[in-house]
Amino acid sequence: MWRVLTLLGLVAIAAAVFLLVAFPRMSHDGTGVRRTVDVPPGTGPRALAGILTRAGATSSPRLFALWLKLDGRMPRVRSGRFLVPDTATPEEIVGILTARGGGLVRVTIPEGFSLSRVAGAFEEAGLFHAKDVRDALRDRTLLGSLGIPGPSAEGFLFPDTYFIDPSRGPKDALAMMHEGFVKRVIAGLFNGRPPKDLLAVVTLASIVQAEAADASEMPVIAGVFENRLTRPDFPSHLLQADPTVAYGCEASFAPVSAACARFLGTLTRAQLDDPDNPYNTYEHAGLPPGPICNPGLDALRAALHPAKVPYLYFVMGAGGHHTFSATLEEHERAVARYRAGR
Repeated sequence: MWRVLTLLGLVAIAAAVFLLVAFPRMSHDGTGVRRTVDVPPGTGPRALAGILTRAGATSSPRLFALWLKLDGRMPRVRSGRFLVPDTATPEEIVGILTARGGGLVRVTIPEGFSLSRVAGAFEEAGLFHAKDVRDALRDRTLLGSLGIPGPSAEGFLFPDTYFIDPSRGPKDALAMMHEGFVKRVIAGLFNGRPPKDLLAVVTLASIVQAEAADASEMPVIAGVFENRLTRPDFPSHLLQADPTVAYGCEASFAPVSAACARFLGTLTRAQLDDPDNPYNTYEHAGLPPGPICNPGLDALRAALHPAKVPYLYFVMGAGGHHTFSATLEEHERAVARYRAGR
């Protein structure tokens, strides 16, 4: 009997040594791909082992769960989204899940955010300095590698919620946002066949996005701008869109015009009459040089298919809705009503 007990004891010791010493150092048989692992708050050892197995980060859920119970670090595992190499050892996995700041950082970019606001959102999330993001957004090499037409990534980053790996740097984050644009806009909205005038469509969509408070008005606003660009009875072809003027003053273009240097957030006659601002659509006919923000799908659809309307003018009315007019006289009356009601 004692021999059996001795044998069982040796087996137990060997199992314990394997579980506590060998198993934590065993690499998973993967391909080197980093797997996305979502850990909800309050996750226990068995649930975590199941999450890791389904993600492809381990193939031994029972051993992993048992080791987690014995290891003692389970209470330090953080909730959130993590990137785990599928060749990592259990020790390395727990190191990733317990490291402060080791998880992916959630960042939401709303529709209509300009590059400066995107950079600010990354900085507020504690990811990157805003200046580093702005530099990346205008990096010619990066733009070329992503196939982005225009002087910056403005307009070609899809507004969405992203989970960013802080260790990868701002260029990787921006490439991820552009991938969102490719999937949702190029592949989705355009069915993989983007228009030849893609830059023009995105530019118009960005202006529509900036002007519209109500998505239902976007096709009409796009139709007004289309009329201004093409109708012979509007020969100036001036869009006269305030957001484009403000963008030209805020977008860190060099050299900054004298009028833009005095811009404090509210447009004055000095900025509206400024010919040195290339984005001033009161002075320069046609579309500005590029997008002024990152539009959502509603604005892009509106720019792609503007409503056929007789209007040439619009002014903001009550509740953020616009009053549209076909003639200058109608427009002036609408403006007067708007001013009287303020």
